[in-house]
Amino acid sequence: MRRDYYDSAAKPRVFNDIFTALWEYRDLLVLLVKRDLTARYRRSFLGLLWSLLNPILTSFVLWLVFVHIFRAKLEENTQFAPYLLSGVLVISFFVLGFNQAADSIANGVGIIQKIYVPPQVFAFSSAIVSAINFIFGLIPLVAVSLLTGQALALTLPLCIVFIFFMACFIVGLGLVTAILYIRFDDSRYIISVILSLLSYLTPVFYPIGILSYRVRYLVMFNPLTSYLDIFRSLFLGIGHPGYLQWLYMAGTSIIFLLLGIRTFSKAWARTVVMM
Repeated sequence: MRRDYYDSAAKPRVFNDIFTALWEYRDLLVLLVKRDLTARYRRSFLGLLWSLLNPILTSFVLWLVFVHIFRAKLEENTQFAPYLLSGVLVISFFVLGFNQAADSIANGVGIIQKIYVPPQVFAFSSAIVSAINFIFGLIPLVAVSLLTGQALALTLPLCIVFIFFMACFIVGLGLVTAILYIRFDDSRYIISVILSLLSYLTPVFYPIGILSYRVRYLVMFNPLTSYLDIFRSLFLGIGHPGYLQWLYMAGTSIIFLLLGIRTFSKAWARTVVMM
């Protein structure tokens, strides 16, 4: 049964209860997704077209800078432009989704305190919106691949598995970070630095093979590397990630999702009372 008020003494919803709440509030979830998509492009002249142009323009700038450095160091028959654009799309998927998931809860505290809504719904809606934008971003990736002669892989439809695990990863991290944002204002600056570090430790515009062994292990330890390697393999047929990378992607996704749900459920009531 839904509640129309916020009860800080109520037992936190965890795991199965969270997914039950998502089903109960599925209409709200759809509404939030539509609202976020509309609000993002409301004042944009290009509208949704910007989702297509933004990664292309970003990749073009990086291409101009790095094409003569890394082109000869990629695997045979691997074109640098789609290699680069695929990396930009994956990093944008994660960073934008993560920021929006955390901010959507932190910025909506005032409303959530007055009318009962499972706060986790906001994080899930943000991850879905980011996934939709990512899917639109695949259109220019297909175009660039065809123009440069980079073949598309037959496993392309399996990218839905990558999208699912990335969305779960975003939700889990977003839930934990939302608590930090609400309790500690300075945490935003720290998280921003960490995101920048993760981005540079992800092989977006460089091949792992050029790195020293120490740096290579650090890059491989970064979960986003597994996500990116698997996406490139599924979509472009670049690289051959083994079962350990698949397990690492799936494991970090599910573990962080469950950890985020558990941590948020335990900390949320205390966080609201403190405000």
